[in-house]
Amino acid sequence: MQAFAMIALLGLAVLVVSGIAGRYLVIAREFLAVAMVVLGLAGVWILDFDVFAASGLTARNHTVGLVFTGLVVAGAGYFWQPVMAFFAGLARKYSDEAQVLEKDQNLHRVA
Repeated sequence: MQAFAMIALLGLAVLVVSGIAGRYLVIAREFLAVAMVVLGLAGVWILDFDVFAASGLTARNHTVGLVFTGLVVAGAGYFWQPVMAFFAGLARKYSDEAQVLEKDQNLHRVA
């Protein structure tokens, strides 16, 4: 269970850092998936986190475990992207659109 939480949080961190890089670097927007893979591999390598060893599974080589864990983290970051977009859309729906409609049509709140 702890390994899943670590993967999910690392994936969220990869998404945030790649979003920041995409905001300031135009080329990062073009290669978002590649940036996520590089960030996933770098984060796992810096933390020396092997999800397979943490789960009790053995890999032939520790480096192979790190590479596949980095790919899993990058995939988790890519998965977080539509989830966060969904919640951002909900926030826009419940705050911005209602106020715009009220102002455009001169509607007043009843309750």
